[in-house]
Formats: sequence, C-alpha cells, structure tokens
Amino acid sequence: MSIFSSNNWPPSCSSAKQSPINLTQSGAKPCNLKCDLVMDDGFVTQATVSISNEGMILESSSSLGSCKYSGESYVCQGISINHPSHHTIEGVQADGEVTAIFRKPTGELMCMSTLFRVNSAQTPSYSFFKQFVPYAVTTGETKLQLRDFSIASLVPPQASYYIYSGSSLVPPCVPCEWIVFKQMINMDQGDFAYLVRNVEAGSRPVQGLGDREVFFNDINNIPGGPMPNDGKFYLRLKPTGNSKVAVSKPSPPANLKGNTGLSATDAAEEVKNPTTIQGWFSKMYQENGAWFIAISVLGGIGVLGGIYAGYSSGNTSPYTAEFAKPAAAWTVSMFTWFWSLVVSAFKWVWNILFGAFTWLIGIVPRMFERAERAMEEATAKKAAERAARPPATSTP
Repeated sequence: MSIFSSNNWPPSCSSAKQSPINLTQSGAKPCNLKCDLVMDDGFVTQATVSISNEGMILESSSSLGSCKYSGESYVCQGISINHPSHHTIEGVQADGEVTAIFRKPTGELMCMSTLFRVNSAQTPSYSFFKQFVPYAVTTGETKLQLRDFSIASLVPPQASYYIYSGSSLVPPCVPCEWIVFKQMINMDQGDFAYLVRNVEAGSRPVQGLGDREVFFNDINNIPGGPMPNDGKFYLRLKPTGNSKVAVSKPSPPANLKGNTGLSATDAAEEVKNPTTIQGWFSKMYQENGAWFIAISVLGGIGVLGGIYAGYSSGNTSPYTAEFAKPAAAWTVSMFTWFWSLVVSAFKWVWNILFGAFTWLIGIVPRMFERAERAMEEATAKKAAERAARPPATSTP
C-alpha cells in the first residue's frame, strides 16, 4: 500500500508549512537573490533503482549530482517518482512528479521538483527516464550502468520556477526548501505505463499555504531574455542582479528502443546486446549519432550501385582477370542455379495451387448436381409409393 494512503502519520506532519501546495503565478512574489540556482551538469555513471511504498526511488552510493542554491552547495541524495503529481500548478494536477532530494553538508534539505506529462517527444527528459524507469522491480534493487545521465535533464527548456518553504513529502515531514518548475517535462508513454503497473498510485494531498510566501523566478525577466529555442538544452537559472550563467551540455540522443515488456535483467541485456534490427540501429544511432544513419544510407547506395555497375559492365565488356575467371564462372553458375531453383519452386507451388483451385471449381458443381439428382430420385420414389397404395374404401 502506498504510504500516501496511510492515516498513521506522526504529529510533525500536521504542523505548519507542509508540502505540497498549489502554486499560482498571481500569488507569487518576484524572485530576488534568494532564487540563485546553478545546476551541476556532470554525469552519473552508476545508480540503483527500486520500488517502495514511497514510489520509484533512484539512489547512488556516491551522489546523483549537485547544485548551488543561494550560494550554498547541495548534493543530490536521491530521486523519487510518483503518480499523479503532489504539487498542483494553477490548480492542475499533472500525470506525475519527479523530485530530486538535495542536502547541505550541515544537514538542511532542499527538494527540486518537476511535474511531468505523458508525451513521447524526444526531449532530454525522455532519455533521462528511459535509463532507469523500465528497470525498476518490486522485488529489490536493480543496479544500473548509466550513460550521459545528469539531473540537469530534469530542468524544462523554459526554466521558470517557484520557491517556497515547506516539508518533506513523507514522514517525519522535516523542514525543506522547495524549488518547483512551472513547465512540465515529458515521459514516454511506455515508461509511464510501466510506472503505473508497478508503482501504486499515490500523492500527498495539497496542504494549506498559511502565511507563507511563494517566490517566482521568471526566466523571461533575466537580463538578455530567454535562451534560444533551437532544439539544444540550455540552463540559466539566475535572477536579476549579479547573475551567473550555467550551461549544460546538449542532451545525448534518446534511446529509441523501449524495453517495457521485459524484466529488468532482460531489458538491460537487450540494451547492451540488441537482438532486433530496430534495437541495433537504436544502439548505433545513440553511440554514433546522425552520421551513422547518413553513412549507412550512402554505403547502401554504394553497394547497390556497385552491383548494378558490375552487372552492366559484365554483360557488355567483361574485364575479369584470368586467375579469377574460374571463380567468377562458378559464382555465375551458382547464382543461375539458385535462381532456377527459386523459379522452379515458385512454378511448382503455383501449379499445385492452380490445380487445387481447378479441382474445386470442377467438383463443386458436380456435388450440387448429385445432390439435386438425389432429391429428384427421392421425390419420385415417394410419388411411386403413394400411387401404389390401394384406394381407401368406406364402410356402409
């Protein structure tokens, strides 16, 4: 049972300043230097994923990344995914919510949350979720080898966000500073279906705001305007004032092969050693980029062109070397034999099918004719029997 369905929460979860809340831009104040946030764009290579009554949990023995918030360094200790979302924005609840849990060296918590919707568009978040969601199981932890995995992928392209003081979403509901992005990110439909099948639905009810203040950092108000929307992933989360700019690396191409129908072990093996043409092309595309597709197409055109050119020139003016002529003659004879075999097999199958069809055409009318003749004979026999009976006599 989901922990969010339980009523046995400690008294600390009933105190003021609880999370989640409903966030509205009209009720938020403009951000000041308190909103100073810079994400680490480093990559994580190893992690474990599991499923508990708190949702789907991603953890690492070291860390899942870091950030600087209000000039203080934080380390990401874990990521949780729940459906539907905890927070609501302008009264709207999303399909789900992913929360990165950070902690300062002195112990204070900070949670960075992004709501997500079901959408198969290949955004940075598509690849982010694809690397661990399909591998979570309910029977324990699954160890993962990650590729170009960064928590910066949780940041939407238009990175405006809310900030408020709240609590952790699960007991003991300790104080926590919250950063919630206004724009949603995408999760692939297959990954979301896997999440719904394996993680029980549950989210904490929206709590009252009370006398708390909510701040809003509008990316459009940053000096210089928003980052260009050119298909690359940028990160600039600094308010007005002495701002810095943090730029993440472009997100790697998404893995186009889903493994939602496999177990965690089989899915991981399928990603490493694809058994289908689609999986192999996805792996090659992910490892080599668009150049692989272009070179493959050009290579295929070159091979077909070479075969055609060799065939044409061989029919007009062969130039095979003397030492290669026996092999060439054998190759031609083998191709001729194989082609004759294929044609003969096709003719044989065609003759059988045509003969069966002809036989059916001939036998069906005969069957109807025999049935009709049998009915006529039966009718004539009954008429003869009636005629042979003596006429009935009446008694005086």
